[in-house]
Amino acid sequence: MRRAVRRVFATLKTAFPAWYEKHYGAEKAEALARRVWMTAIQELGDDAVNRGLQRMVLECKFPPSPSDFMDLCKRVDDLPTEAQAWDEALRGTYTHKAVRIAAEATSTFDLKSANHNDKALKQRFERNYAIVMRRAQTGQPLEGRIAHGIGNDSSRPREQIQLEHSRKEAEALVISQGIPSNGQSARAMLLAKLNIRRDTHV
Repeated sequence: MRRAVRRVFATLKTAFPAWYEKHYGAEKAEALARRVWMTAIQELGDDAVNRGLQRMVLECKFPPSPSDFMDLCKRVDDLPTEAQAWDEALRGTYTHKAVRIAAEATSTFDLKSANHNDKALKQRFERNYAIVMRRAQTGQPLEGRIAHGIGNDSSRPREQIQLEHSRKEAEALVISQGIPSNGQSARAMLLAKLNIRRDTHV
């Protein structure tokens, strides 16, 4: 985090030299400002800080406040909206890695057989997507276990919970063993194992 703050101050000093000298020129003022900035950006990863620094240089005519800098860091332009992500999850086609991760955490099996009006499944997906979006915004790795929500299972049949758990275990096994998830991928893998070449131009 100290390295991140040093990068912020080096960029401020380079991009806005007169302003920097006026506000942070004195040693005590700079030391106090560094503590403030460290508190503000302590939750951010390197990717988010780098994103903010780049935008500060390219977009800001005046030095941003710590809170404005946080907004620059957390803005992820290519993330689909919640509604777009839900549509993609149902279709099984993802324009961003965050949607795929949220879909897998929700259960791609359940999503394939669901519809837009499946309220309970949509809530589960939206929660997972919000967690992954937060990771993207703060520059953290998108992959990683997502804890289950509390209080959702009490109103659901025990058999449904057991079936859902079994599906997730099966999906995890398929992914870990590299088993193809669709017919086209399975065919391509089989042809490759048998050393059979199918030229597309023939």
